[in-house]
Amino acid sequence: MKFFWKIFFAFIALMTVGFSVFGMLIVSQSFRNSLEKEIEEGNRENRMFQMAFEINMNSLSENYRTEKVVRDLTESLIGNLDNQEYAYRLYRGQDLIYESSQEQLEHELFDQLGENNCIYQVFESGGQKFLIFVCKSMMSGRVYYLESVKNISSLYEERDALYAQYRIMMLSLIVASSIIVFILTHFLTRSVIKLSDTTRQFARGDYEVRADVRSEDEIGTLAKDFNQMAENLNQKMEELTMAAQKQEDFTASFAHELKTPLTSIIGYADMLRTMDMSREETMEASHYIYSQGKRLESLSFKLLELIVTKNQDYQMKPLAVTELMEEVKIAVSKALEKKQIILHDKVEEGTLRGEKDLLISLFTNLIDNSRKALPEGGKIWLGGRKVKNGYEIRVKDNGCGMPREELDKITEAFYMVDKSRSRKEGGAGLGMTLCRRIVEVHKAKWYIRSEQGKGTEIWVVFPKEAAHEK
Repeated sequence: MKFFWKIFFAFIALMTVGFSVFGMLIVSQSFRNSLEKEIEEGNRENRMFQMAFEINMNSLSENYRTEKVVRDLTESLIGNLDNQEYAYRLYRGQDLIYESSQEQLEHELFDQLGENNCIYQVFESGGQKFLIFVCKSMMSGRVYYLESVKNISSLYEERDALYAQYRIMMLSLIVASSIIVFILTHFLTRSVIKLSDTTRQFARGDYEVRADVRSEDEIGTLAKDFNQMAENLNQKMEELTMAAQKQEDFTASFAHELKTPLTSIIGYADMLRTMDMSREETMEASHYIYSQGKRLESLSFKLLELIVTKNQDYQMKPLAVTELMEEVKIAVSKALEKKQIILHDKVEEGTLRGEKDLLISLFTNLIDNSRKALPEGGKIWLGGRKVKNGYEIRVKDNGCGMPREELDKITEAFYMVDKSRSRKEGGAGLGMTLCRRIVEVHKAKWYIRSEQGKGTEIWVVFPKEAAHEK
């Protein structure tokens, strides 16, 4: 059953039960009040009749208390009573002396009197209701019973009529209430229905759909939560899509980077195998095979380093920065000498907490990237200094630089700003990707500034917990 109908039927059931119980209580209470009023009035009338009877009987001498005199006295007293709705009977012992009505009602109130002088009972006979009072009077050793009877069927008929009227009123009220509750329930559940439709659209693949937030109640909060969930889920899906795309691009780039040197190796190897070549031609072919083999070797090492940095937990140790930079200078010295590039270094003493081989690889790659961007006779500056937030190491060159729009892409795998220059220098576009990963492992931050024709500057800032004064 839908939530709309659950609310609707719950309201109707609640109102029906509430109105029924309330109406029955009101009618019953009204009937009880009327019945108690009748009993009180009947008891008063009967007491007055008893009192008048006893007074008049006591005023008569014993010789004059004949049956006829008592009957006439009783008839006279009843005639003077204000309420003529009662039927009266007078008994002397078990003998009936006087009755104002011929209707006889069989009851056992005489036997129930006991020590009570008066008793009453609601009695049913022939489908009608009667209120009966019986009082006992003792005079001169004789017992007189005074009985008064009133037909109170009208009270019960009035109660039944009230019940019937209330049932009609309640039915009308329930019909009217059902219409109002239907409209109100539709209004209250409209937001839930719209949110449900929005959820179904989202489940069918419409990830841009959002719920309307029109209130600040629980439904409005639920709509806000749905929108927030949809935004987060959409963002995660976009991230997964981008990750899948990057993975696909990585695979395509990797295959392409393998294909180019392999094609050269296979081609020149086939020439050496099938053709008679001069010594000069043989040396040239061998040089191409060697250079492309070294390029494949470099690519393999870079990939291996990337995989290792992603899957390995490193033990960080304190490292002297000056000693670390000396090892970096030794590692890049031969490559710099070939292009007659000058390396200027100015490194303050300090201590870094890190993994030595990774840091050497980081700064070796950064200097090597500067080398590739420089012509012969270029310059590279290597600097290190203590800063407020830790320790900072800079690598700067006066090479060709990069366009501003390329800066966000250079850390992507296999991305090369100048492919022909990078391949000529033996690059595969993995160096900056590896550098980014090493920086992340050390929880450091790096910044890149570059301008075409003026050069590139990269500085890495290690946090305080990784940088200590020596």
